[in-house]
Amino acid sequence: MATFEEFEQHLREALGHLYDPAYRPPEVLWRVTGHSPPDRVESVQAAIIRAIQALKPASDIPSSARSRRLYDLLAYRYVQELTQEEAAQRLGITPRHLRREQQQAVEILARRLWEQTTAQKPLNSDFLSTPALSSEMAGSEPDRDWHSQVRQELISLQKSAPGSVADVAGATQAVAKLIEPLTANHHVELRIEPVPPDLTASIHPSVLHQLLITAVEKLVQQMVCGQIKLKAEQVNNRICLTISGDPVGAAPPPDSAFIREILALQGGLVERQLQGHRVSFQVELPAARKVTVLVVDDNADLVHFYRRYLTGTRYQIVHIAEGQKLLERARQIAPDIIILDVMLPDMDGWELLMQLRADPVTQAVPIIVCSVVRREELALALGAAAYLPKPVRRQQLIQALEQLQPQASTPSPKARASNEAGD
Repeated sequence: MATFEEFEQHLREALGHLYDPAYRPPEVLWRVTGHSPPDRVESVQAAIIRAIQALKPASDIPSSARSRRLYDLLAYRYVQELTQEEAAQRLGITPRHLRREQQQAVEILARRLWEQTTAQKPLNSDFLSTPALSSEMAGSEPDRDWHSQVRQELISLQKSAPGSVADVAGATQAVAKLIEPLTANHHVELRIEPVPPDLTASIHPSVLHQLLITAVEKLVQQMVCGQIKLKAEQVNNRICLTISGDPVGAAPPPDSAFIREILALQGGLVERQLQGHRVSFQVELPAARKVTVLVVDDNADLVHFYRRYLTGTRYQIVHIAEGQKLLERARQIAPDIIILDVMLPDMDGWELLMQLRADPVTQAVPIIVCSVVRREELALALGAAAYLPKPVRRQQLIQALEQLQPQASTPSPKARASNEAGD
């Protein structure tokens, strides 16, 4: 009988031939997918595709969660047959990062198929972390309860403060002050290298604090002197954090299930590196791209609330009160999203919406119609991406902006022309 390792290797080969009618699966693939050689080979391939689709997270799992990224990776690479470079671009990660993630994603898929076939308890379909890859996470019932509680609290925090981002420089300085008594007890110096300005991570500030504190504490607990260095930099659209301790004792290098749980839900990654007596946590997080929101509304008090709503998020507001200035201002700042009232003092907002959809500079910019005039169907018919009735609550506004992120990430015609001119 084939081992799991042999089955996993066969599955990797099958994924590369998912639409190849000439492919001949080995016996173990037939058995695990519930078929036999007299069946058509397409039945095995279809079973693998269904297994991938079964890993799709629930709709309330944030788009930044690692579980969703691993599912999207499998779907992009094998169901849609994108290249590694194309899939990496869709996911906003480097090809190197994608190759690491791909190894784990396929192993999760393999274990799900294998364990269901061998009548073992199947993996949790949302696989917010990767329990099959960690013996610690497959431990006692209290351990599993703890991991579940961590996930629930992180999801609750994301729901209560959607769109939150963290200033990395501020977080590192805050953590340095908080952790100073502990490092002093161990005669360890904490050195923070200068953090580039405007370095912002797509993670709640409180969560980033806990991540950094945990990493430093894990290192300090294995040190009686020496130095811990904390370095932060941005590589493409990822924030890379390195927390390294030297010298660290001869015990097994520290690990943290808590850090892995945090990053599993935040779309991040952690690796440990051991070089002699120096141990490092290498952490990657999604960078928070600033999103410019152009608000067209003559109600200054309402715009003031918008600014308060969006404090601490990736969204920055530019405000104009008159519709006639909109196209000119849009050309100047190239907004990512436009929030448009239809009751403006100088022109009809519906006509302005039609102009925005017809103008090459703004036709690709997602527009939210936000008004006391409750005409959602008309707004969408005229080209709006979303409609919000006034008065708008904070949660409603941020949720609408978050849902438009994929559209807002698409370069406008003006931006594309600028990029092409610079090639």
